[in-house]
Amino acid sequence: MDDAALGFDPPALEGDLRDPGPDEGPALRPFTVDMPGPKPSLPEPLVDEPEPVRVLNRVHDLEQLGRRLDAIQVLRQAVQDAPAEVDLLLHLARLLEAAGEGEEALETLDAGLQATGGAVALRVQRGAFLGRLGRYTEAEADLRTAIGTAPDGLDALLHLGLSYLRRGKQSDAIPLLQRAAELAPDHPETVFLLGEAWYHAGQLERAERTLLRATELAPNDSRAYKLLGRLLDRIGRTEEAMVMHRKAREAGMS
Repeated sequence: MDDAALGFDPPALEGDLRDPGPDEGPALRPFTVDMPGPKPSLPEPLVDEPEPVRVLNRVHDLEQLGRRLDAIQVLRQAVQDAPAEVDLLLHLARLLEAAGEGEEALETLDAGLQATGGAVALRVQRGAFLGRLGRYTEAEADLRTAIGTAPDGLDALLHLGLSYLRRGKQSDAIPLLQRAAELAPDHPETVFLLGEAWYHAGQLERAERTLLRATELAPNDSRAYKLLGRLLDRIGRTEEAMVMHRKAREAGMS
């Protein structure tokens, strides 16, 4: 049973995994094509491109033009034609979630898992999405299954570790995030989440070292500075904490 079902709130975290790409823009942006003036055109596809690559390139171009709804329609048709094409399924589910179509996003991932016999990438994305919805038991089941199939899958380790962190289960999160850090020692998100796990576990010296490393890897990310400020306040190093709080504000404005 989830902690939320028992009436407990998860611990406050500095943030979830960062979205790998920017939002495509407001929902009304597709209608800019009806405005006066020259209309942007899409490049002609290369004739020797495989069909999934051609589709994803077209979708990328549509997203760059702010035409998310058109991109979703292209992907819906492509998935209908190739229901087991993992990259198309992943991208469609991401766009649907970004557009607020969560139910269809889950249906897309469910259908893809059935069509592919349980592709690991689809299971990881489904687990991550369920975690963002607060459906932790289902999310963790998916992510544990993915890790059982691919033990060194970085995304699965990170999302399962984050799910445990959200539920205050630092002792379960830390081994997963340590393994992720071994696999990707220079990955900013991995290092930050491990530092946050150490912090919530009360391992403040380890947390400080890890969070300082996170600021080196991602100097424009305010979260590590903010958490370092809280940590230094907690142990009475007030002047150093003030420096970190200032850097957090500066990073937030950059």
